Amino acid sequence: MSMGQVLAVGLATVDNIVLVDRYPDRDERVLAIDNARSVGGPATVAAMTMARLGIEVSLSTVIGRDAAGDFVLDILNQEGVDTELVERSNGMTSQSTIVVSHSESSRAIMVKPERVAPRKPLQNFPQWVHVDHFGAEVIKSWGLVRGNGPKLSIDIGYPIEGVRARDFDLYVPSEKITDNLDTASDDQNIVVISHGDRGSAYFDGITKGRAPAFEIDALSTLGAGDVFHGALVATQIWQMPIKEAVTFANAVAALSCRALDGYSKVPSRQETLDFIKMMEK
Repeated sequence: MSMGQVLAVGLATVDNIVLVDRYPDRDERVLAIDNARSVGGPATVAAMTMARLGIEVSLSTVIGRDAAGDFVLDILNQEGVDTELVERSNGMTSQSTIVVSHSESSRAIMVKPERVAPRKPLQNFPQWVHVDHFGAEVIKSWGLVRGNGPKLSIDIGYPIEGVRARDFDLYVPSEKITDNLDTASDDQNIVVISHGDRGSAYFDGITKGRAPAFEIDALSTLGAGDVFHGALVATQIWQMPIKEAVTFANAVAALSCRALDGYSKVPSRQETLDFIKMMEK
C-alpha cells in the first residue's frame, strides 16, 4: 500500500462545539446560538485539508473502538484521507468540548486526549511527513529524523522538550514559541510564523517577508491554524515559491473560518486561487 504524497501523524478527536454570544459567568446559564460535532486534532485537520486540496494523504493515529472512533473513521473516509494506518484500540476514547464566543472571537477548549502511539508503518514513507505536538514524539520513537528519509513538517503550538527548529524541513511554530525567522539560514529549512489576523511571516534562507491575512466574515477561527499548516504542506508538494505558498495557506485558513467547525468550509485548490485573485483586484 502506498501512503500517497504525505503522511500525517498525531491526535484525532471528536469535537463537540457550542457557539455562544459570550462565555457564561460562574453558575450562569446561557443559550447556544449553534452547535456542531466534528473531527479535530491538529494533524488530522491538516490531513483533511490536504485531501480537500487534492493531495494524496494518509493519517497515522489511534482511535477508540467505540462510537466516537466510528465517527472519526467515517469523516476521514468521506474527506478522502487514507485510513489504512488508523488503528483502533479498546478502552479508549478521545473527545473534547469547545465553547466559541461570537462576541469575543475566541474559544475555550476542554479536552482529555488519549496519547496512544501508533505503530511505525512497514511501508516506505512518502515525500513528506507532517506531525503535531504528539506526532513529533511518535516519529522520534520510530527513529525518523530529518535528512534520513522523507521531509518533515511540524505544527507546534507550545514548547516541547527536545523539539528543535533544525529537526524539520518546514518549521511552523506559533508566535508564543518564537518570532525568530533567522534560524532558517543556519538550519537550511523553511520557517513560517502565523500571527493570526496580522498575517504570517516567512523565511526560507533566501526570501524573507510577510503575507497579509485575508479579511472575511468569520464565524469561528477554530481549527484555522491546523488548516493553515495542512495548506502549507500542500504548497510544498506543488513546489510553490515561498511568498505564494504562505499567501495561499493564509487564504485557505481564512475561508475555513466560514464554518463553526474546523474543516467543513475548507476550500478546494481552485476555489482558493479564485478567492486570492478576487481579493487582489
